[in-house]
Amino acid sequence: MQKPVIVPWDEARKRMHERGFSLPFVGEETGAESLRLHLSSINPGEAAHPPHEHEGEEIVFLISGSGMATLDDDEHPMEAMAALFAPEGTRHGLRNNGDAPITYLIIRTSA
Repeated sequence: MQKPVIVPWDEARKRMHERGFSLPFVGEETGAESLRLHLSSINPGEAAHPPHEHEGEEIVFLISGSGMATLDDDEHPMEAMAALFAPEGTRHGLRNNGDAPITYLIIRTSA
């Protein structure tokens, strides 16, 4: 049986990279069977990775900044406090098109 848990901010889990950082919160290591949650920050003009597709659903919730979201073959401007929903198999991505870092949450189901 799964056990509830509070997962605090922990710099030791923070994964720095040349485009910003990612900080995992919920996943297998916390006992989640199918949900994943991490927070990312991406520098201006950057993307965490190219648009991609995968099994499972994904939500990208943009907390701060502005970006250009890819959904299949289309691009859409995205502002803070908006969510992108990508059903399984949908090509998706988010690129920072502003002049300050963007911060966003990723919530997804595992395959």
